[in-house]
Amino acid sequence: MSIIIRDLDQTRIHYQAAITRVGQGVADKAFTRALNREGAKMTTQIKRSLRKQTGAKLADVSRALKIERASYRNLRYAIIAKGSPMTLSHFAPKQFAYGVRARPWGRSQRFAHAFILHKFSGNVFVRESKSRYPIRVLFGPSIPKEMVQGATMQAFERYQPKILHEATRQIDLLLASSK
Repeated sequence: MSIIIRDLDQTRIHYQAAITRVGQGVADKAFTRALNREGAKMTTQIKRSLRKQTGAKLADVSRALKIERASYRNLRYAIIAKGSPMTLSHFAPKQFAYGVRARPWGRSQRFAHAFILHKFSGNVFVRESKSRYPIRVLFGPSIPKEMVQGATMQAFERYQPKILHEATRQIDLLLASSK
């Protein structure tokens, strides 16, 4: 799952106008810089909101995201999320008489009748029947799934329109430096 800053109609119109005004090379350079600058700001906000939304550590969130920066050949900035649901071992599980307490989605939750097996990476398990086996692992949030909802999606939508303003600023900078 990924979020891509894609061409919007307004951005495309301004890009075409910039090409006719300053030339293809300068316009490409300005839009590449604008995409990368605003994309980096957006990536920071997305990581922060994912961390808050999932309750995961920043290192786990960063590991799940792959960034593809814009280049002169490819005017696209992409944030790609990979991974499956995270096990509860990532959310500070603690064993109690009633079961396990962990903090997925940023809030403390009880998991009745669950138990931690430290020899299996500290994962949290629950029995599927009254007998000793079978047991199954309990999971928390998934970074790709959480990325396209809630505060993370709002952060993406908030930064999308700022690209055009930054591209205009970059064009003005490039024109001023070439004089």
